[in-house]
Amino acid sequence: MKLDDLKKDWQETIEKPSTTNDLTEVITMLEQQTTKIDKEIKRRDILEISIAVLLIPVWIYGLLNSAGIMQSTGLIIAILSCIYIPYRLLKAKKINAPKDTNIKAFLESEKQKLSQQKQLLESIVTWYIAPLTISIICITLGATVDASGVPHLNEQLITYYGFLGLLVVGAYLLNKRSAKKKFEPLLRKIEQRLSELE
Repeated sequence: MKLDDLKKDWQETIEKPSTTNDLTEVITMLEQQTTKIDKEIKRRDILEISIAVLLIPVWIYGLLNSAGIMQSTGLIIAILSCIYIPYRLLKAKKINAPKDTNIKAFLESEKQKLSQQKQLLESIVTWYIAPLTISIICITLGATVDASGVPHLNEQLITYYGFLGLLVVGAYLLNKRSAKKKFEPLLRKIEQRLSELE
């Protein structure tokens, strides 16, 4: 047997669609992986929603004792963010569940669920990081406003904003990495299984 024949046989073996038994095993494995991710998402959502809900009274108290317009603006943005974040997290979990209960319907449902979670992490700057960062800057800078309404940056605030910048970049990169490492491989597997079913 020549090397080319071996290559051809090996390629045909790889390209063969999964048998029904293999497909059932793969579906079971995918189900275990998605169940694990579902538990992680549930823990994350409980933590994030709890923090957001607990912070709303703090921001409202701050708003009642605000030092000026800039600080009030930051506190209002913070309150709105703490309302929007739980909404966004819960919305990302809603899926259009198919009425069928077959394997294809299960895969479609899991694909939609994972796609929504991946998109949530990829767009974290717009709905989570940016609003909270703007609110923190307005609140802290608004606290330094003098009688003429001009905010004053001091060394402590500059250092604080430096750490805030590092935290923001770190949160963005971690979420981007999580979207790529956690959701992309599973989505590829699901799409592959769906194409095998068709």
